[in-house]
Amino acid sequence: MARSDNADPEVASTTPHGRPEESPPDAPRKRRRTVLVWALSLLVVAVAAMGGAVWALQALTEPQTGAFTAPEAYPPAEPPRVLASADESAPVPDLASALPELLADPRFSGNLSAVFADALTGEILYEQAGTTPMTPASSMKVVTGVAAFEHLGAEYRIPTTVVEGPDEDSVVLVAGGDVAMTVDGEGYYGTGASLTELAEAVLAARDGIAPSTVYLDTSLFTDTVNAPGVPMSDLNLYTAPAAPIMLDGGRIDNTVHYTPHHQDPALYAAEVFAGLLGAGQVAEGTAEEGAAELATVYSEPMASLVDFLVLTSDNELADAVAFQTALAVEGEMTWGAIGQAHMATLESLGVDTTGLVLNDGSGMSPANRLTATAFAQLMTAAASSQASSVFQSLPVAGWSGSLAERFSTAEEGEGVVRAKTGTLTGVSSLTGSVTTDEGRLIVFSMISNGSANPRDVEAAMDEVTTAVSLCGC
Repeated sequence: MARSDNADPEVASTTPHGRPEESPPDAPRKRRRTVLVWALSLLVVAVAAMGGAVWALQALTEPQTGAFTAPEAYPPAEPPRVLASADESAPVPDLASALPELLADPRFSGNLSAVFADALTGEILYEQAGTTPMTPASSMKVVTGVAAFEHLGAEYRIPTTVVEGPDEDSVVLVAGGDVAMTVDGEGYYGTGASLTELAEAVLAARDGIAPSTVYLDTSLFTDTVNAPGVPMSDLNLYTAPAAPIMLDGGRIDNTVHYTPHHQDPALYAAEVFAGLLGAGQVAEGTAEEGAAELATVYSEPMASLVDFLVLTSDNELADAVAFQTALAVEGEMTWGAIGQAHMATLESLGVDTTGLVLNDGSGMSPANRLTATAFAQLMTAAASSQASSVFQSLPVAGWSGSLAERFSTAEEGEGVVRAKTGTLTGVSSLTGSVTTDEGRLIVFSMISNGSANPRDVEAAMDEVTTAVSLCGC
């Protein structure tokens, strides 16, 4: 059974936290190199630098959806310089003298692809089977985040609209792709578009008269509920059946990351909305062209959505964001359009796409293929583009997100390594950045396929990246 970022959701070391954390876990852990830890915090807030001001200005002056009030944090009034704390004069480490032995660790029992590159120049410092296409698992979410920032911008919000129905006693709920909707403004993803607010606005527009029927228009989504290669059995616990509208990512229990999902999350959301509106019936339907708009609510900005999906490795949200990018680039919300849009993004950033296969936005498809070289090239290019803020979303080793419980065998890497994890059956990956003791920023990607013991592979990857951070070579 394919699993994203967890072989066992209840005990796996990569279990993502349900909500992003703003402070370290309650149990204090011994942290060495405190100065470097906080320097890295400034540094990674920095990988928005080489292009941060551009997306901030563009997002504020050219919003890509209806009017909304920009939240204070997205973007900040004065975007910090990315790489501000990186030392451009710091020596480039001779990783070829250290990595061969580290990557020969017997814990890497399957096929291993690895690339380490200088973030400032893009020079590959060491590679092992770097151009071999491999199944990346949830490292794919880095591609999803970068593509969303490149094509939608940090301030883009997903709309959910209600228009007049075919008769005076009906309305149409037009699903726009927001899977992070809430009943009352607070839900699994924190704050989000509120069905209660939407219902109240519709009633106000109808002079307080509730319709008898709510038609649900899901015509924006035109594909199967599962991505190519993803077994239907995974659409219960690990993600929801794809749909263009959901409450709390389709979760039945909106307090748990991996939990059973509604079989038809769009219909469930429509039924909840109808109840709030006072309508007695829900039916499928399509909004008539030119139907008058009654009310619209918007998701949190794309910067917030990407931050959540990368930090906590959220499958539902990752695919939903990828569908938004596909809609903007290819004009349709399909799995094939996701692959085409993401491939176009990689090519535009100068990434070698030879042999790549992109089936989804979450990385759940075992049929996906990426190379460690492509990831390293993507990270290097993103650092100087409007997608640079994706670096801020990466989990911090031993501290946050899907790396909160990692690095127990490599404590020197805590707070220094920032990376996106990935786990499927037989697949482990780690893609991100690390700063050497001398201050040089390194981007890297390691992908392991065919290993029988993912815990051993994870520990080995943690130790390799930590060794790079300590490298005086």
